[in-house]
This record gives sequence, structure tokens and C-alpha cells, in this order.
Amino acid sequence: MSDTDGAEQCPFCKQASGCEHLLLLVDRTFRNAEGGALKNIFNDRWYKLLEEGGDDLSERDVFESLLEIVNENADESYEWAFEGGPGMSSDYSFYFVESAESAEKAAQELMKT
Repeated sequence: MSDTDGAEQCPFCKQASGCEHLLLLVDRTFRNAEGGALKNIFNDRWYKLLEEGGDDLSERDVFESLLEIVNENADESYEWAFEGGPGMSSDYSFYFVESAESAEKAAQELMKT
């Protein structure tokens, strides 16, 4: 969701950044979590799976499977594309939950992978 200036905002509290509802902000282009309650857990799981995967690992498939877990536990989500100069553009995904209990459930599900 965007406000009148085009800034992305929370679908629950309408804040433009860093609210308690942000479950995960992920840069899909560079495959890295950049914010939200699951940031550290997500990155830890992602890097561990990369280490364990070996040369035949499909990074894209593994990354997308982690995002599926997040999406299944999110109450709202949206995509946003940042258009910068060459090499400076990224596609982002934002995932939100209404409650701290939902965030905790999502964290538990992610740690099971």
C-alpha cells in the first residue's frame, strides 16, 4: 500500500516504515532480508541452507521456499520495485502480521526448515 506521496506503508497502522507489524522486508534481487521481526531468523536459515546445499543447490528455489513459509504466515503482503541506475534496482517483498502472536508463529515455522 502507498500513501499519497508514493511511500510504502503498513496495511494495519499506516506507518511508512519500521512498524511492529512488519514481519519481513526482503530484497528479492539480492536475496537478503533487510528488516522486520524475522530478519535475523530468515537470514540465518537462508545462509545455513546455502552452506549445506553444495554446488547443485538451486538458490532461487530454496529462497522462494523460505518466502513461501513467510507468506503462508503473513496476514498481508505486497511487492515493490525500486528503480535506480544500472545495478541499483531491486524488487522487494513486504510481509505483515496483525499481532505479535502471529509473528511468533511465523518464526517457529521458519525455524523448522
